[in-house]
Amino acid sequence: MLRLVQVSFLLIVLLSVVLAGSIGMNILTYVRLTAEQPIAKMYFEQVEDDIFTAHMASDDAGVSGSYKIYGDQWRIDAEFIKLKPWANIIGMDARYQLVRFEGRYSDTNRQNTGPYLAYDLAAGDIPDLIGYLREWDVMIDAEYGSSTFTEIKEDVIYTVYRTQSGIIVRSEPMPDPIGYEPTMLEDIQSWVSDK
Repeated sequence: MLRLVQVSFLLIVLLSVVLAGSIGMNILTYVRLTAEQPIAKMYFEQVEDDIFTAHMASDDAGVSGSYKIYGDQWRIDAEFIKLKPWANIIGMDARYQLVRFEGRYSDTNRQNTGPYLAYDLAAGDIPDLIGYLREWDVMIDAEYGSSTFTEIKEDVIYTVYRTQSGIIVRSEPMPDPIGYEPTMLEDIQSWVSDK
Protein backbone atom coordinates (compact mmCIF):
# COMPACT_ATOMS: atom_id res chain seq x y z
CA MET A 1 0.00 0.00 0.00
CA LEU A 2 2.82 2.39 0.91
CA ARG A 3 4.55 1.57 -2.39
CA LEU A 4 1.34 2.43 -4.33
CA VAL A 5 1.06 5.80 -2.55
CA GLN A 6 4.73 6.59 -3.29
CA VAL A 7 4.37 5.70 -6.98
CA SER A 8 1.13 7.69 -7.23
CA PHE A 9 2.75 10.71 -5.56
CA LEU A 10 5.79 10.47 -7.85
CA LEU A 11 3.51 10.18 -10.89
CA ILE A 12 1.50 13.25 -9.79
CA VAL A 13 4.71 15.26 -9.31
CA LEU A 14 6.06 14.13 -12.68
CA LEU A 15 2.81 14.99 -14.48
CA SER A 16 2.71 18.39 -12.73
CA VAL A 17 6.27 19.17 -13.89
CA VAL A 18 5.40 18.08 -17.46
CA LEU A 19 2.22 20.23 -17.40
CA ALA A 20 4.12 23.27 -16.05
CA GLY A 21 6.81 22.78 -18.70
CA SER A 22 4.21 22.49 -21.43
CA ILE A 23 2.45 25.68 -20.29
CA GLY A 24 5.82 27.46 -20.11
CA MET A 25 6.75 26.34 -23.64
CA ASN A 26 3.37 27.52 -24.97
CA ILE A 27 3.87 30.93 -23.37
CA LEU A 28 7.43 31.15 -24.72
CA THR A 29 6.25 30.16 -28.19
CA TYR A 30 3.51 32.81 -28.11
CA VAL A 31 5.91 35.51 -26.89
CA ARG A 32 8.55 34.71 -29.52
CA LEU A 33 6.11 34.44 -32.44
CA THR A 34 4.41 37.74 -31.54
CA ALA A 35 7.59 39.68 -30.68
CA GLU A 36 7.68 43.31 -31.82
CA GLN A 37 10.52 45.83 -31.81
CA PRO A 38 10.14 49.60 -32.37
CA ILE A 39 12.32 50.67 -35.31
CA ALA A 40 11.22 54.29 -35.97
CA LYS A 41 9.15 57.08 -34.43
CA MET A 42 7.77 60.14 -36.19
CA TYR A 43 5.43 63.10 -35.97
CA PHE A 44 4.19 65.59 -38.56
CA GLU A 45 3.89 69.36 -38.86
CA GLN A 46 1.60 70.82 -41.51
CA VAL A 47 3.24 73.39 -43.81
CA GLU A 48 0.31 73.94 -46.21
CA ASP A 49 -2.70 71.95 -47.38
CA ASP A 50 -1.42 68.42 -48.12
CA ILE A 51 2.21 69.44 -47.45
CA PHE A 52 3.82 68.19 -44.25
CA THR A 53 7.23 68.00 -42.64
CA ALA A 54 7.80 64.56 -41.14
CA HIS A 55 10.25 64.38 -38.23
CA MET A 56 11.58 60.82 -37.94
CA ALA A 57 13.91 59.23 -35.37
CA SER A 58 15.43 55.76 -35.60
CA ASP A 59 18.44 53.84 -34.33
CA ASP A 60 19.04 52.73 -37.94
CA ALA A 61 21.72 54.78 -39.69
CA GLY A 62 20.48 57.17 -42.37
CA VAL A 63 16.83 57.19 -41.29
CA SER A 64 16.57 59.99 -38.71
CA GLY A 65 15.79 63.42 -40.10
CA SER A 66 13.09 65.71 -41.44
CA TYR A 67 11.30 64.95 -44.70
CA LYS A 68 8.93 67.12 -46.76
CA ILE A 69 6.03 65.03 -48.07
CA TYR A 70 2.88 65.65 -50.09
CA GLY A 71 -0.50 64.08 -49.41
CA ASP A 72 -2.83 63.25 -46.55
CA GLN A 73 -1.17 59.91 -45.72
CA TRP A 74 2.37 58.61 -45.23
CA ARG A 75 3.98 55.29 -46.07
CA ILE A 76 7.19 53.51 -45.12
CA ASP A 77 8.55 50.45 -46.94
CA ALA A 78 11.02 47.76 -45.90
CA GLU A 79 12.76 44.77 -47.40
CA PHE A 80 12.01 41.87 -45.09
CA ILE A 81 13.41 38.44 -44.29
CA LYS A 82 10.92 36.27 -42.42
CA LEU A 83 12.44 33.34 -40.57
CA LYS A 84 10.89 29.94 -39.97
CA PRO A 85 8.80 29.76 -36.77
CA TRP A 86 11.25 27.34 -35.11
CA ALA A 87 14.04 29.90 -35.64
CA ASN A 88 11.89 32.56 -33.94
CA ILE A 89 11.18 30.23 -31.02
CA ILE A 90 14.89 29.57 -30.41
CA GLY A 91 15.52 33.33 -30.21
CA MET A 92 16.23 34.57 -33.74
CA ASP A 93 14.27 37.55 -35.07
CA ALA A 94 13.11 38.51 -38.55
CA ARG A 95 15.40 40.94 -40.38
CA TYR A 96 14.44 44.14 -42.16
CA GLN A 97 15.88 47.09 -44.05
CA LEU A 98 13.92 50.35 -44.26
CA VAL A 99 14.13 51.39 -47.91
CA ARG A 100 11.61 54.14 -48.69
CA PHE A 101 9.54 56.87 -47.04
CA GLU A 102 6.92 58.88 -48.89
CA GLY A 103 3.69 60.81 -48.74
CA ARG A 104 0.59 59.58 -50.51
CA TYR A 105 -2.97 60.65 -51.15
CA SER A 106 -6.02 58.67 -50.09
CA ASP A 107 -7.71 59.69 -53.37
CA THR A 108 -6.15 57.85 -56.34
CA ASN A 109 -6.91 60.70 -58.77
CA ARG A 110 -4.94 63.10 -56.59
CA GLN A 111 -2.20 60.47 -56.25
CA ASN A 112 -1.89 60.29 -60.04
CA THR A 113 -1.93 64.06 -60.63
CA GLY A 114 -0.59 65.69 -57.47
CA PRO A 115 2.99 66.49 -56.48
CA TYR A 116 4.98 63.59 -55.10
CA LEU A 117 8.23 63.01 -53.15
CA ALA A 118 9.84 59.76 -52.02
CA TYR A 119 13.04 59.24 -50.02
CA ASP A 120 15.53 56.37 -50.04
CA LEU A 121 16.26 55.23 -46.50
CA ALA A 122 18.30 52.03 -47.05
CA ALA A 123 18.97 51.32 -43.40
CA GLY A 124 18.46 48.33 -41.15
CA ASP A 125 20.06 45.02 -40.33
CA ILE A 126 19.73 43.12 -43.63
CA PRO A 127 23.09 44.01 -45.30
CA ASP A 128 25.17 42.54 -42.48
CA LEU A 129 23.17 39.34 -42.43
CA ILE A 130 22.37 38.43 -46.01
CA GLY A 131 25.65 36.61 -46.61
CA TYR A 132 25.43 34.84 -43.27
CA LEU A 133 21.84 33.75 -43.79
CA ARG A 134 22.53 32.52 -47.33
CA GLU A 135 24.70 29.84 -45.73
CA TRP A 136 21.85 29.02 -43.35
CA ASP A 137 19.04 29.16 -45.92
CA VAL A 138 17.21 26.50 -43.93
CA MET A 139 16.14 29.27 -41.47
CA ILE A 140 14.63 31.62 -44.08
CA ASP A 141 10.89 31.29 -44.64
CA ALA A 142 10.43 34.15 -47.15
CA GLU A 143 12.02 37.35 -48.49
CA TYR A 144 9.60 40.12 -49.49
CA GLY A 145 8.68 43.78 -49.22
CA SER A 146 6.62 44.98 -46.30
CA SER A 147 4.88 48.34 -46.17
CA THR A 148 2.63 50.24 -43.81
CA PHE A 149 0.71 53.50 -44.25
CA THR A 150 -1.80 55.59 -42.38
CA GLU A 151 -3.49 59.00 -42.30
CA ILE A 152 -1.39 61.98 -41.26
CA LYS A 153 -2.57 63.57 -38.03
CA GLU A 154 -0.82 66.33 -36.17
CA ASP A 155 -0.37 65.98 -32.41
CA VAL A 156 0.17 62.24 -32.85
CA ILE A 157 3.35 60.20 -32.50
CA TYR A 158 3.60 57.21 -34.84
CA THR A 159 5.78 54.23 -33.95
CA VAL A 160 6.82 51.73 -36.63
CA TYR A 161 7.44 48.20 -35.32
CA ARG A 162 9.24 45.19 -36.77
CA THR A 163 7.21 42.05 -36.11
CA GLN A 164 8.20 38.52 -37.03
CA SER A 165 6.26 38.82 -40.30
CA GLY A 166 6.48 42.48 -41.40
CA ILE A 167 6.28 46.08 -40.25
CA ILE A 168 3.27 47.70 -38.58
CA VAL A 169 2.47 51.15 -37.19
CA ARG A 170 0.75 52.28 -34.00
CA SER A 171 -0.11 55.82 -32.95
CA GLU A 172 -0.56 57.59 -29.66
CA PRO A 173 -1.39 61.19 -28.71
CA MET A 174 1.63 63.45 -28.46
CA PRO A 175 2.41 64.08 -24.79
CA ASP A 176 1.92 67.54 -23.40
CA PRO A 177 5.08 69.58 -22.77
CA ILE A 178 6.62 69.22 -19.31
CA GLY A 179 4.98 71.64 -16.88
CA TYR A 180 1.89 72.10 -19.08
CA GLU A 181 -1.33 72.36 -17.11
CA PRO A 182 -4.55 72.24 -19.16
CA THR A 183 -7.15 74.91 -18.46
CA MET A 184 -10.62 74.01 -17.22
CA LEU A 185 -12.01 74.70 -20.71
CA GLU A 186 -9.45 72.29 -22.27
CA ASP A 187 -10.39 69.64 -19.71
CA ILE A 188 -14.08 70.02 -20.60
CA GLN A 189 -13.34 69.93 -24.38
CA SER A 190 -11.25 66.81 -23.90
CA TRP A 191 -14.00 65.17 -21.85
CA VAL A 192 -16.68 66.05 -24.45
CA SER A 193 -14.57 64.79 -27.38
CA ASP A 194 -13.96 61.46 -25.60
CA LYS A 195 -17.73 60.84 -25.24
